[in-house]
Amino acid sequence: MLDGPHRTGLFAGSSMDCHSIGWQPQYDRPVSDMPLLSEYSLAFALFKTYAIPSISSLLLTTRQLSSQALVSRRYADTEILISTWVFCPLAGKLIGAKPDAPADDPRASLALARTNWLHSKYKISNDDYLYTLGLFMFEPAKWAEKFGWRKHSELERYASFVYWSEIGRKLKITDIPSTPESFEAWITDYEHKYAIPAESNLSVANHTMNELLFVVPHAFGLRAFAEGIARAMLDDKTRRAMLQPPAPTYAAPLIRTLLGSAAFIQKHLLLPRSRPGGSVKAELPPISGDVAPRMFPTRWTSKPWYKPASGLGAWDRVLVWLNWHDDVPREEWRSGGYRLHEMGPLRWEGEGHEEVMRNAAELQGCPIAKEWTASARGRLMERRFIRNVSIYRTGKFLRSTACTLARIRPCARP
Repeated sequence: MLDGPHRTGLFAGSSMDCHSIGWQPQYDRPVSDMPLLSEYSLAFALFKTYAIPSISSLLLTTRQLSSQALVSRRYADTEILISTWVFCPLAGKLIGAKPDAPADDPRASLALARTNWLHSKYKISNDDYLYTLGLFMFEPAKWAEKFGWRKHSELERYASFVYWSEIGRKLKITDIPSTPESFEAWITDYEHKYAIPAESNLSVANHTMNELLFVVPHAFGLRAFAEGIARAMLDDKTRRAMLQPPAPTYAAPLIRTLLGSAAFIQKHLLLPRSRPGGSVKAELPPISGDVAPRMFPTRWTSKPWYKPASGLGAWDRVLVWLNWHDDVPREEWRSGGYRLHEMGPLRWEGEGHEEVMRNAAELQGCPIAKEWTASARGRLMERRFIRNVSIYRTGKFLRSTACTLARIRPCARP
């Protein structure tokens, strides 16, 4: 067992960053070893919060679940923000940087600050925040023990507690328990009191399930089969609170067989990973001094939010034909990439940037590098570029329409 100062509130009354004392690298080890399993465990941790009526009813009132496009945008943004906390250094320094090196990677601070700004728009109880934080903290280790090729070590489990506790403080969550044991006991008690059946739980769970299983067709009962497998991943209390039927009897053994086989192959037949894998790239994007960089995730939702077009678009059309995506990349889905300080509902995409930058600087402990704060001139240049592209596309469309109406051959491009 860990003892001494590591067991008694390491961060109590301190603003020390967990990266600078070595906890983030310890937490990153299982993330690097089992990135896909770690990300799925976080996704299901978030899904599990929908068994709490106060959380699910709030999500319904935001109206961000009223269409597939909004559901996929919310899922994409949530995955990117959380993955940025996980894969990017909280201290603003790349792992391995010299102690006196300047903070050159503000992505985690920007993601946390944008999350704070978005959360400020809603009335969310501290207990609901705390419950969500606790699931992010403990679910990855539980999944690794059940499905991974190795368990988390005790040091890694405690590193996860320290790491997510620091994230909780940066997200302005209070009353975080001082030990993992007390936090897990709090979560158990909270679920016993508040994870109760509600129609809002069912509605949010169904919206999310439809997004997660979009690629699975309804033909031949494949969607129903996949839904049964997904329900088997939930514990009985969570499933009942979501008003979901029991999973088929074959689902749990099938999951153990498939994931157990994958764990065996990964442990005995594959080489160690040379770099971590996840929804966001750990490497910094190309940076220009004129305008804040745009980035691209490595995985995409049903609507291809933030997915760049591939060459002439032939492969994108193939993916749509295969039902992997609902549409090809286009400006509507922000094919130019994302910026962390613009994430969230479409109506707030252009708001809160200055507040986010100020909060990110506070979280990081130093100003955000100017390359990440698009200058007024840079923003003006980008708006002009987007406007010119829009004018060109509109003119091209009008010329094509006029030619079609005149029943002549398509006009030549000028």
